[in-house]
Amino acid sequence: MSRDVAIDLEFHHNIDFMEVLDRLARMGWELLREEDAIWYMTDYDWKILPLDDLAEAKRDMRTSYEAGEAVGITTKLPGEETFANVLFHEERTSVSLIPLLDYRTIAHMPEFVDLGWYLEKFLTACRDLPIVRTEASDQR
Repeated sequence: MSRDVAIDLEFHHNIDFMEVLDRLARMGWELLREEDAIWYMTDYDWKILPLDDLAEAKRDMRTSYEAGEAVGITTKLPGEETFANVLFHEERTSVSLIPLLDYRTIAHMPEFVDLGWYLEKFLTACRDLPIVRTEASDQR
């Protein structure tokens, strides 16, 4: 059975993906998927590089982003063993946080993803950006 969990932010104007990634990093998010690997996406093509090649991944993402393509990277949320993909869409005014399968769930209701927890973590880094819409969904 498929499950789609997402938190989407839409901005009043274009937002550069590096601004959001820098904000997340300052809040303790790590740009990695495994202890020694980066998973990142350019134009919906996922790639894996050693952790030491983060600068190369960012350059590759920049090239694709400047060409009008979607880009993304897998992140580890602060203080947790919880991961999520951060996707920057082609129109440059929206970003999605896609929690990965090790979802954080609501205490005493493990069948529900704790969307509020993810939303709080994501908005804390982006709260002073010109957000015009937020949406959180858990579709089963």
